[in-house]
Amino acid sequence: MRLEITSLSQADLPEVLEIECQSHLEPWTEELFMEELRRLHSRVLTARIPRMELAGEEWEKGGHRPGKIVGYICFWRVADEIQILNIAVHGQYRRKGVGRFLLSNVLRLGREQRAKLAVLEVRRSNRAARMLYESLGFRQVGERPNYYGVLKESAVLMELEFDRRTEPGTSARQNRF
Repeated sequence: MRLEITSLSQADLPEVLEIECQSHLEPWTEELFMEELRRLHSRVLTARIPRMELAGEEWEKGGHRPGKIVGYICFWRVADEIQILNIAVHGQYRRKGVGRFLLSNVLRLGREQRAKLAVLEVRRSNRAARMLYESLGFRQVGERPNYYGVLKESAVLMELEFDRRTEPGTSARQNRF
């Protein structure tokens, strides 16, 4: 499946909100996404299947849009850090590399902008996401008890130290020897 990265626009919000609501127990609202679009240090990127690769009904529904949004990532660039705030993939496209594609692009941008660290928080119970993050070089550095409100679930704090010799998908530890 071919994917493209685009910046989120206000016109994309219905598709993104649909993915958000199916992905999170406490989904972001349209206003929260609008706030991120207004912040200078915030970026929201989407992963899209290009319109030309959509078939039948999906092509017709696509209209003049550049393709179907199958995932998104919101992150901040603050000082020398990349802070990943939100990432989600449409249910039909999970475990197909969309999340890895989004994260790898953000980590590449971080390296290009000479960031030193990428950080994120993830639900303790979200094993699939934690495994993905670890495969990209993130490591657990702490925990926030009762961070997620509805279930009073802990957040696992993870970080990745950028090492100019490290490529996405490998850990810095592997490249030091």
